[in-house]
Amino acid sequence: MAGKTSWLTSGLAILGTAGAHGLTIDKLVASAGLSTGSFYHHFSSMSGYRKALLAHFEELHTLRYIREVEAAADLDARARLQLLLELVLADAEPARLEVAIRAWALDDPVAAAAKERVDAARLGFLRELLLACGYAEPDAEQTAQILYLLVLGAGNIMPEVPPEQLRVLCERILK
Repeated sequence: MAGKTSWLTSGLAILGTAGAHGLTIDKLVASAGLSTGSFYHHFSSMSGYRKALLAHFEELHTLRYIREVEAAADLDARARLQLLLELVLADAEPARLEVAIRAWALDDPVAAAAKERVDAARLGFLRELLLACGYAEPDAEQTAQILYLLVLGAGNIMPEVPPEQLRVLCERILK
């Protein structure tokens, strides 16, 4: 599966720098250092590749974090929330990637459905953690939205908000 992973890793890198229109077989071949035959061995078409790429993004930048935090069952709710923030803010890649995927979702219903699923999973998990921390339902919902919008928005300004500063802003909201 190293070949398939290489294709997906290369695709996320291209997507983050060139957007969805930059996802061409020629660019993928050059980036992955693999052959066109290898591409078609792993993916039936470019459409199939794009679906796999969206699933890979969801796995790496959403589901993996949720699993890691859920696995830390020995931590209290506040510590699990802190762990989630640390995991998300330690990853420098997603800011540009988030922007690229959201732009892609404007024109592609498959990308839009994936992005809606990712947003719902992230917001739902944040809400659950905040409820476990003792927030009342409306406060948990609103605080989850504020945190999520803060992290997403920080990747949309130039220059980007450094992770250390974003961490401080998130903590301010959680006080």
